[in-house]
Amino acid sequence: MSAVLALAPRLRRAGGRDSRLTTALAVAAFAVMTALTLSVVGGLLGFAGRAADPADAFQREYGDSYVVFAWTAVVLLVVPLLTLGGSAARLGVARRDARLATLRLLGVTPREVVALTVVETAWQGLAGAVAGAAGYVALLPVWTRVPFQGSTFSAGELWVGWPVLAAACLVVPLLAVVSGVVSLRRVVVSPLGVARRQTPPGMRAVRAVLALAAMGLFMVVTLVLGQLGAFAVAFAIGSLALGFAALNLVGPWALGLVGRLRVRRARTPAQLLAARRLVDDPRASWRVVGGLGLAGFVAGALAVVPLLASGSAGDGASAAEVAEMRTFTGDLMRGALLTLAITFLVAAASAGITQAATVLDRRREYALQVLAGTPVALLDSVRRREVLVPMLLVAVGSAATAVVMLSPLFGVAGVTDPSGLLLLVTCLTAGCLLVLGATETSRPLLRSVLAETQVRPD
Repeated sequence: MSAVLALAPRLRRAGGRDSRLTTALAVAAFAVMTALTLSVVGGLLGFAGRAADPADAFQREYGDSYVVFAWTAVVLLVVPLLTLGGSAARLGVARRDARLATLRLLGVTPREVVALTVVETAWQGLAGAVAGAAGYVALLPVWTRVPFQGSTFSAGELWVGWPVLAAACLVVPLLAVVSGVVSLRRVVVSPLGVARRQTPPGMRAVRAVLALAAMGLFMVVTLVLGQLGAFAVAFAIGSLALGFAALNLVGPWALGLVGRLRVRRARTPAQLLAARRLVDDPRASWRVVGGLGLAGFVAGALAVVPLLASGSAGDGASAAEVAEMRTFTGDLMRGALLTLAITFLVAAASAGITQAATVLDRRREYALQVLAGTPVALLDSVRRREVLVPMLLVAVGSAATAVVMLSPLFGVAGVTDPSGLLLLVTCLTAGCLLVLGATETSRPLLRSVLAETQVRPD
């Protein structure tokens, strides 16, 4: 183990500027994940605290409903955030796998390879968790300005406590380690294939079957909610989380399928290269646009909120009841918009960070293509196309999936109600523009990479 600890910093230095930049991107991703996750948990604790100790009649009557909606928001936000953390541990995975595969061929044992990955990803996760905890504290004044239940939260109501912060500093590195170790299967089993840059085997359709089963479970649960008794809401939220997370299973498989179809229909070099990259590594494409897919699901799920928020207190209601209903529906809409804003910002951050790391991963490939005479404008067009097509497919497909999953509860009200449809279209359009803008920030980095045509061994 001492040899592993001594070798880890040398491998990190051997990666040069690219390795340092990839590390900075990974730490930034872990920091964003930690800060926003702690903020979401703090909001849940704030609503739970008010429900347990209501300050007025309104909180006493509606407190439990706010807690249910807060749990729903936690599910809709934490899944994209955890996905961002998992992707962060895989930034630079191609170059890291190539170095570790070479070490395996030189005689390093699988246990030592795993230990090297654990050391590298764990300290990135820890640094990101500490930075994220500081970011959460810095964001507290922002969240205390958002009104709910007729008043704003105090910082004390949104404070998660030191034990939760300490747990975050343990859980985030653990997530990084698990995600990094899972990606090592090919290095441990077939280091020669990794060293020779052979295309990994394609993904199987069983992913789609498992995803459909998870999504179908939620639909079945919502149909029999009345028979589940007191556990109905908890079981429904749990099955929603399972079906939501299943998008990560079916997403890469669907992108690979689309890539194969586009290869057959490609008419230009840019279309062909973009389609081939999608076929060769659909997981990498999903890491770029997967955040948008999860955000699109959230938009599809919350498209019904304008219809729910349009409810009234009914005929004969007193002025106080009308005011309470107006406060409740206003909070419902405000919470939905806040959830959507956070998810799409996370999607944009995930896309920008992952796209930048992908450009660095392909430095050797780009250098060889430039030396072979490939125009720089063509490579830039390919970079844009390999994001644009999956982005549109994932955004629309995930939103449609959410509408279908929630149809047992709300039918298709989210897309038939004009206000819900307007919210959905606006969110998807804004989200696609955000993600496209975030990926375009990697264009200067691509130009910098293409300016250096020296082929590096890593």
